[in-house]
Amino acid sequence: MSRKDVKNLLGSVSYGVHIEVLEKIEKLKEVSMRLEFYQQRRKLREVIIRDFQALLRELTEFWEKDAEMTIYPRKMAAWLSDYLDDLGYSDFDFNYIYKLITGKLDEDKNLKKLHDMLQLDDPDVKPKLRKIDVKLPSEGRSDFLNNLIDEYLEEVPKTVQSSIYFIDEEGEFQSIEQEQEIIQDEEEKKEYSVSTSFDNPLDISLTDVQINNIIPYGYKVKNTNVEGLTEIEPEKKLLDDGLQLTWTIPEIKPKENVKIDVDLKRRISRTILMNMEDETNIINTYFNIDPYQDRFSASESFTNINNIIINHLIFEDEIPSTFNLIDSRPPNDLFVLNMEKSGFEQLIKWKYSSIGTTEKITHIYYLIDRPFFILNKYKIKSKVDDKPILSVIRLIEPNIRYKELIVSYYMKFEKPPLNPFYIREEINESIDTTLIVPEDIEKTIEIENNLMTRIWEIFPSEDENIYEFGYICSGDSIKNDIPANIYIPNTELIEVDKKLSQLEKKTFFIPELHGYLKQFQTTS
Repeated sequence: MSRKDVKNLLGSVSYGVHIEVLEKIEKLKEVSMRLEFYQQRRKLREVIIRDFQALLRELTEFWEKDAEMTIYPRKMAAWLSDYLDDLGYSDFDFNYIYKLITGKLDEDKNLKKLHDMLQLDDPDVKPKLRKIDVKLPSEGRSDFLNNLIDEYLEEVPKTVQSSIYFIDEEGEFQSIEQEQEIIQDEEEKKEYSVSTSFDNPLDISLTDVQINNIIPYGYKVKNTNVEGLTEIEPEKKLLDDGLQLTWTIPEIKPKENVKIDVDLKRRISRTILMNMEDETNIINTYFNIDPYQDRFSASESFTNINNIIINHLIFEDEIPSTFNLIDSRPPNDLFVLNMEKSGFEQLIKWKYSSIGTTEKITHIYYLIDRPFFILNKYKIKSKVDDKPILSVIRLIEPNIRYKELIVSYYMKFEKPPLNPFYIREEINESIDTTLIVPEDIEKTIEIENNLMTRIWEIFPSEDENIYEFGYICSGDSIKNDIPANIYIPNTELIEVDKKLSQLEKKTFFIPELHGYLKQFQTTS
């Protein structure tokens, strides 16, 4: 390409752009172009774009980052409108382009503000800030806002938008738009993947084939692989609706296939409602779930960088259902858990008022990556008056990876117990019990007909109607179910669920058991 085909940036003698129209589209905001970026006579890179916002995004990035020049909206708008007019795009006049450029610069300022406010350290996430036009009531404002935030929750998509661009044997630009399903791993439920494939249908080789995937921000990209071309890495762009990954395949021979696999994992989706006087803003952002000892943790901060007090501040986080919440900082009695909202998984809502300037709020979640089972539910009533006296739920959390179980019993008394009661469990002698909470609970072992039974003696305080105990056990022959029976003198068992129930999540845990496992990782 000769130098005369390149249009220098306004005020630069070294940096320039060549725009090639691939397809003339008679719709404002839509274009089909190849952009080539130059320094002196050396081509730095090229990219195919399909809409005007992408054109502006690529040009402003080249202008600011490569050429290291300040953007003056009026001058850039004049430069670009002249260039587009020469290419036959007269509808993109100065006023239209100027408005879009200033909007792009305002968006960049908002992004910087959001990064300072949220202290984002993930370069692959683009948060979104919106000012919403809503009339706030003079009374009951807190409740009104608490309901309002639910209208701005964003569901995590289950598909990826992909596009493939190439030039056919006639020299015509071709594009293929696809929607790819995000697949969840059947065994490791917290693992996801998406695949994109392209078969060259022509009898000639295709060169510089561009394949794009837009990964929703609810997913983090763990790894990418182009089958047979391990050296090719994608370019990344932060779009409004996700992280765009772009691969440029140098050559695809006739009838050859190219397949791209992307490994993903879920992020926590966060929606923030921020009310200052009569102004209300909504922020949508995302943060990662990272390994923590032998479990997982996720944390996110918020700092009031405004010059005024935030009157009402609400956070609503969606935790993927492949994780269970063990603990939180601040304590979990400060949030509200909702697992009933259609289209969402585990929603956790935090509410604050009167957040001062520079005040910082940090939330930390501690998670496990497996569901737990409710194996048995018991109700026990008295033989004397036929009234219920006790309800028992037994939970078993299996960690097959480390061959261990957390077994927890939760008991609610309808009236204070007068006598101790007993839980009998059939166990294998090779099973090792690592930790018991509380430590002073009485237990005995019986062996009869080659069967081993462990008997727990329970005698809770008369002042409390709730009692819980649990333990951790491990061993090579461990199973998810441990047969158990409850015995209380002068009572009978009713409504016993002896079958394995559906996976079910609850909000109660024994923190000491999980705290113990955070300190040690059992090897298999």
